Amino acid sequence: MSRYRTLSAAIAVLVVALAVVLPAAPASAHTVLKSTAPVDKSTTTKPVTEVTLTFSGLIRKPETAVSVTGPDKISHSAGEAQVVDRTITQKVTGLPVGMITVRWQTAASDGHPMGGTFMFNNKAEPITPPTPTAEPSPTSTAQPSIEPVTSGAAPPQSPVAQASDDGSSSSPVVWVVAVAVALALVALVGLLWRRRRSGM
Repeated sequence: MSRYRTLSAAIAVLVVALAVVLPAAPASAHTVLKSTAPVDKSTTTKPVTEVTLTFSGLIRKPETAVSVTGPDKISHSAGEAQVVDRTITQKVTGLPVGMITVRWQTAASDGHPMGGTFMFNNKAEPITPPTPTAEPSPTSTAQPSIEPVTSGAAPPQSPVAQASDDGSSSSPVVWVVAVAVALALVALVGLLWRRRRSGM
């Protein structure tokens, strides 16, 4: 009888243990965050272009969001977070030097919500694109304009010069006419004087 009592007691202890362990098993099987890159509380000396979070189980994209901010309190997240199976990847741009804070939220495949924060110290200067320099434009040298000179051509005369030339060329004719008129008058006066004497 003692053996049966011992066996019954052992079975009772096993049943109680199973009753305690089995309800706790689903809770311990929840998806959890396993690792991050950069690592939490680490220091980076190379420029960071993205942060990644890896989980122990599958996660849902619609419930996923990641915010990356620096000492300037400005979000440096570039676009939406990408989810592939158990990994979240968030692109970042222009991270300033100092403590970087990553806040995240997501949901496991069974709908269990998750969220948290991790930080890392960034010592790499932000990458800035080179400033384009304007190429110097070729300067055109102005060629002096040279008017053709025709050899042997007389320079044009001004109207004033032409008028003076015309007046000088016509003066001999005027004098000839004046002398002729004067001679005619003298002859007429002499003729009239002779007739008057003959009548007397």
